[in-house]
Amino acid sequence: MGRKSKSHSDPTTSMAKKKAKAEKEDEKIGGTDIISQLHSNIVTDILSRLPFNTLFSCRCVCKTWLNLLVDPSFAQLYHTRANPCIILQPTNKNRQQHLYAVHFDNRNYVRNSIVKFATKTHLGMGCNVKLSLLDSCNGLILLGEMYRYQVKLDQLYVCNPITGEFVIVRPGNNLKSSPVCPCLGFCPKTQVYKVVLLSKKKHVAEVSNNMVTLVYTLGEKGNGLWKSVNVGDGLLHQPRNTTFLNGIIHWVVRSPTVPQFIYSFDVEDECFRLVPPPPEFVSPDQTIFSKWKINLGVLEGCLAIVERDKDVYWCFHIWVMKDYGVQASWTKTCTMDFTMEKLEPLFPVSQILGSCRNGDILFTHQGRNLVSFNPVKPSFKIHRIEKLCNFLIHPYIPNLSSLRDIARGEPLFNATVMIQTEGGDKHASDKE
Repeated sequence: MGRKSKSHSDPTTSMAKKKAKAEKEDEKIGGTDIISQLHSNIVTDILSRLPFNTLFSCRCVCKTWLNLLVDPSFAQLYHTRANPCIILQPTNKNRQQHLYAVHFDNRNYVRNSIVKFATKTHLGMGCNVKLSLLDSCNGLILLGEMYRYQVKLDQLYVCNPITGEFVIVRPGNNLKSSPVCPCLGFCPKTQVYKVVLLSKKKHVAEVSNNMVTLVYTLGEKGNGLWKSVNVGDGLLHQPRNTTFLNGIIHWVVRSPTVPQFIYSFDVEDECFRLVPPPPEFVSPDQTIFSKWKINLGVLEGCLAIVERDKDVYWCFHIWVMKDYGVQASWTKTCTMDFTMEKLEPLFPVSQILGSCRNGDILFTHQGRNLVSFNPVKPSFKIHRIEKLCNFLIHPYIPNLSSLRDIARGEPLFNATVMIQTEGGDKHASDKE
């Protein structure tokens, strides 16, 4: 009797079995014993409370979690619960093409909280293209090329640094010869992002309105066109730094002819408005020089001002507008005395980045130090991030949503993104 020959299984059947086994293992990794027994709303609630670096690792657990995390509704929920976070770009040439996202835990520790976007900010367009971090809003960032400290307006890039997706917006020839302040805004009501260009026309008399404003709406609603917006009288000077809060872009106008020097641009109705400063700031001794010693920020959901004391060089005061738009609601919450830490004074006043969960105020010191201030003790804490000493920095809330949903109808590009946590774990972003 002859020996039976071994039967060879169908390759298609074998692959199907392997796929089924992999999916089964994928489910187990996701937690069939415990997690899968929980209602999806409970899983969503748990994940929405995790720090950013942990949350990003959760994308790799299973497809179920990945689909949940990239859902736009989850991004909105996470935005309301996320710990304070910042995004920064080193200015030295060796590290300029990297972005770092940093979040602070309840104890205000940076350690083990750094996520490095190891992929270059040239977005795969060649190493000769060097883009700078211009702005950040609701999880997206605005990038652009710089030339002699001015933004080149040939192309601007709206990017989600987590997914690596980006869209290109081209302002055209309207503002090519003008200094410009590019901003990124978001309308909570319509869920629409807009690129706003505030620019000053050249060779126009100072007595007239010489500001030009162009607005580009991302997605189908914008029809791919730039819109010119009328600017009210008195806005004579180009903004330098802007602060975004509740759908409104804010900045300080440093003009001797404008007593109420906080201007705003509403992203929804595209209108300019004045924001009343603290009553103490409209006294006769508040000159143009004092306005150069003022900067804006957001603290605990309120518009805030950091002001250098007019008499004590080393002291700064923090003012918070408790009820937005109500001048009488401005309150001086604390004073920072830099003689305690023997830090060099801030001039111009550095940027307020936000408040930590423990109440500390986070800000930059001369563009090269990240510092938090505890108003209760009071005390300062300097945070070191991979020995970076000079950087561009903005407040940041991670957004896991795809630009395909955010900017529907726009030509979408995708750079190869590798994200590395401080512990060394690397995760590649998902590409189709």
